[in-house]
Amino acid sequence: MVDKFNKELFTSLEDEDLTFTQEDRKETFKKIKRRNDKKKISKFSIVYLSKQYIGPVLGTVMVFLLAIGLFLPNLFSGNDTSMSNPDLKQAIQQKDYSFSALVMGKDSTSHRSNINILLTYNGSEKSIKLVPIPRDTYVEIFNSEEKMIGKDKLMHAIALNRQPEQVLITVSNLFNISVDYYSVIAEEDIYRDLGIRVDGKDESILVNEVGNSLEERSSFSKIKKLLKESETNIPIDILNEMQGSDSDSIQVIDMNKGLKEKVINGIYYVEINQKLLEKTSTTLKQHLGDK
Repeated sequence: MVDKFNKELFTSLEDEDLTFTQEDRKETFKKIKRRNDKKKISKFSIVYLSKQYIGPVLGTVMVFLLAIGLFLPNLFSGNDTSMSNPDLKQAIQQKDYSFSALVMGKDSTSHRSNINILLTYNGSEKSIKLVPIPRDTYVEIFNSEEKMIGKDKLMHAIALNRQPEQVLITVSNLFNISVDYYSVIAEEDIYRDLGIRVDGKDESILVNEVGNSLEERSSFSKIKKLLKESETNIPIDILNEMQGSDSDSIQVIDMNKGLKEKVINGIYYVEINQKLLEKTSTTLKQHLGDK
């Protein structure tokens, strides 16, 4: 029965005339046009987006590759700054180089530096000279542009500048010599390595004990260890090549002789004897090989 009904239905449809009016024709063309328009818009969007983003992306990639090319060699160079200086490299190889450095104590509770030790090293003689500078020394303080920004205690120079490189200018001016490098060490580490017991002592007393301890107990190995473990810009080649015959080749210059005390606006300072300053300056210049 069902098959008979389906047969009659299809027969009826086949016999029915299929009409395709003018309106149907228009509607069909409209649909085709809309479909083509969508394809064009989609293609245009892809091209537009490609032009909009592919340029910046390629630019970023090129910058990244250029940065790798510039900085990759430095990743493997370490702290070997001497390799970029042929004269220094040759001097190190010949063991006749000399340099100066300011060793600064870093106070963990403030921004000041109670310990300031001027160090000179002579590679030919394999000798070291150490000049502990009194922390209350009244000095002219300079900034990175080598302009004087005021007068104060030496221990405040780091607080006024915040950068160790700038303190070198102040000490260079005080002793009239060029200071090449810096070395910043935690003050508690200095006291520990020099065998100084803190035990609530006044800071000025501790600083004086540093000078005494350096004169009595200092050795090349101890000083070299302090410098290597510090925050420093001394080239690693120099530190590795530093050699000496321990205490016999280390001289500590006492700057406490002839100190003049003074009070300015209720603040205590000391001034180093000018003749002692000039004598020390001459001694250090000769040690560095300067004429």
